[in-house]
Amino acid sequence: MNINVYLKDFNSVLTPLKNRFDLVNDPREADILVLWQDVRGNMLELCRINKEYLHKPVVVVQHGRGATNDYLPPNKFPMMADKFCCWGIKEYERLQRAGYADKAVITGSPLATYINPKVKHDGKNIVFCPVVISHEEPDNINIYWTLKEIELKKSRQKLINHYDALRKDWNAWIVEPKSATEGSIPYYNFNKEWRLLAKLTGVHDKRLYMGDVVQTLQINKTHIEDIIRVLSLTDCVVGIEEGTFQLLAMAMNVPCIMVDGFKYREYGGIDYSSVEMIKTNSVRRVELSKIEDAIDEELKNPDVLKTEREQIVKDEFWDGVSDPIANIEKVIRETYNASKSNVSR
Repeated sequence: MNINVYLKDFNSVLTPLKNRFDLVNDPREADILVLWQDVRGNMLELCRINKEYLHKPVVVVQHGRGATNDYLPPNKFPMMADKFCCWGIKEYERLQRAGYADKAVITGSPLATYINPKVKHDGKNIVFCPVVISHEEPDNINIYWTLKEIELKKSRQKLINHYDALRKDWNAWIVEPKSATEGSIPYYNFNKEWRLLAKLTGVHDKRLYMGDVVQTLQINKTHIEDIIRVLSLTDCVVGIEEGTFQLLAMAMNVPCIMVDGFKYREYGGIDYSSVEMIKTNSVRRVELSKIEDAIDEELKNPDVLKTEREQIVKDEFWDGVSDPIANIEKVIRETYNASKSNVSR
């Protein structure tokens, strides 16, 4: 049976569902509303209008790691949805603590459909993923500049190692035998074995991240696809918090390192200083002063925490067996059918 669905996407989380239903642009014409959240902004307003006037069933699909924290203190937003499709048992347990176990269904993450095998590549790529709050954070810049200093130090050492040869012959193949560039030497020949890249969003001050940068926006259609392309060429992820990017990295068996010391301050005008950050045993946690050694160790032995990463992926992302899209479709159809049954009584 065809169902008219009003679907509001974000972070590409609902994109894989779009070919499963007949989509409408006006919620008044829909049989059911499928949203990425029901607690803030336009989505909250839509849910309020729907509750008072439209009376359509609502399904929310988790859009990012830890999104279920919205229903716990300090936010403690009321759940407006009839059903909430969560990624794994850890998210379900949060909803259970919030009092919404009856609305929660573990479906796996739709983002699992984007996961691809890693691509074989030369050199080593270290990707820094700064924390995403409402604006840029000084911790982001401090850590990135420290990482950049390490990259420059290692590149400088490579220059010094070839000093005498380069005095005689300034060609790229002196530094990198596979390079055929004559008369000039690209920087990537120097930083090949320790290449730093920053993965930014729209809230980050791009001008302060000198060097290679990939900027993706959650509202862009290719946001997740772009992230997966980056991760397919990544050898180690460095960050401040364990977020969705780190979870996707784990799903692709990429080692992750978290720099200790950062604490939330506020988000959306709400005091977040008491909110506990997600911390698991699937990542290495170090002080910034020890970051170079930690990265070098992960590059040398990338599978040290492989088992732990696999478990976190099962607990928080996807069981690796079921079809998340089929699971979510089932929840949507069952929620719609239940609403029709209630109306006919």
